[in-house]
Formats: sequence, structure tokens, C-alpha cells
Amino acid sequence: ATAVELLRDLGYSVITANDAESALVVLQSGVHVDLLFTDVVMPGPLKSPELARIAREMNPSLSVLYTSGYTENSIVHGGRLDPGVQLLSKPYTKEAMARKIRHVFANQAQRNQSLLVTPTPTTIIPATVSRNILLVEDDVLIRLNTADMLEEMGHQITEVGNGTDALKMLESGNFDVLFTDVGLPGISGIELAKGARTRFPNLTVIFATGDPNVPSLGGSGVTKVLLKPYGEDDLRSALSDIA
Repeated sequence: ATAVELLRDLGYSVITANDAESALVVLQSGVHVDLLFTDVVMPGPLKSPELARIAREMNPSLSVLYTSGYTENSIVHGGRLDPGVQLLSKPYTKEAMARKIRHVFANQAQRNQSLLVTPTPTTIIPATVSRNILLVEDDVLIRLNTADMLEEMGHQITEVGNGTDALKMLESGNFDVLFTDVGLPGISGIELAKGARTRFPNLTVIFATGDPNVPSLGGSGVTKVLLKPYGEDDLRSALSDIA
């Protein structure tokens, strides 16, 4: 099945364009678009990353998802995705597409919420117990905003943007909580958490995700799922009953 057929099977309305310039014309027409789904390599002078940049300038709340069958391209360097970029690698199944789109929409909702948050330091309630938290999130805006909220609650935060760096930090630090996005580039949040639990069975794991269907982990530590978009109260609740 083609990408268009898969998207329609999943219940989405689809507008097609043969190249980036045609896609830009559609976006400039004012039609409402929630997601720009584009191949990394497109014909014509306008490249996909530039199309995405222009589209985001016109509509900052637009979600962007790339697809590609190549391991090295304009958004992948040294085997790693550029920060904040979402890629669905070919070939993919309908289920993989569905999961990735849910993840992309959840991240965009979280970013939108982050942009709307107005700091209110007078209302901050310090946490009763300070936790040493490893925060793993590849979207910079979401990571910074989440770290700010957790620090204002009185927790100690270490930030990383991918699973590989997170595993290194876990070996070098004494963490109470692993707070991780599920849809990380490279090592997924699920793989990261399983590896962490094997090494540290009592580690508390909090998954931040747009998909509530997270597999169970081994070990004796607490596992929680925090649905995106989340706010300060949601963070506080997730951390409140950890022993």
C-alpha cells in the first residue's frame, strides 16, 4: 500500500503534492494542515528541510514528519537525526506509521503547551522529597521546559537528548528516576528503560508519550506513563507517590 492509502486507512484526510514547491503552494493557500509528511529527498529546487522551515514559519503549530530509505541524508548526520527531527524509516508498516504519527502529534502538543506557559514562581510548591532525575528528550524545547518545571519543584535534573548518552549518564550518576520520551531517535525510550532496569532494578521509570500502550518492564522499580501534553500538575502527580 502507498503512504496515502495507509494514511487514509488510519482515518486521516490527505492532500498530496508531487514536489516541495507544489506542497508550499498548498500550504500558502490557507488550507488547514496538521501534519507535513514528506520524503527527505524530493525533486525540484526546493528541498524538504527548507519546505519544513517555511511551513513552520507560517504555522508554528504544524507537525512535521520525514520519511526516507537512506541512512545518511540532509537530516541524518553521523548516523544521528538532527535535534528535534522526526523520521519514519522505510520500509514501514501501517502500525509503525500510526505509532510515529501519534508520537509526532503528542510532541507538537507538548511544544505548543510549552510556548503558552507563563512562569508563575509565586505559585510553585516545592517537592516534599528532592529526586535526582535523568531527563531524556530529543526535542530541545520540551526538554528545557520540562527541566524548568522539575527544577522549580526542587528536583535535581540532568538532561540528555538521546538514549546512548542516557545509558552513559546512568552508569556515572546516582539517579532515582529515569524520565524518558518513548520515541527517541536511535535507542528508543523502551529499549533504554529495559537496559536501565537490567542494570538498576529499583530505578523508577516515567515514560512521557502520546501512546498509553507502553510494554511492562522487569525489575522491582516503579513504572509510570505520563501522557503528552503534560503540565506541572501532571509532573507533580507522577512523582508524588514514588517511594
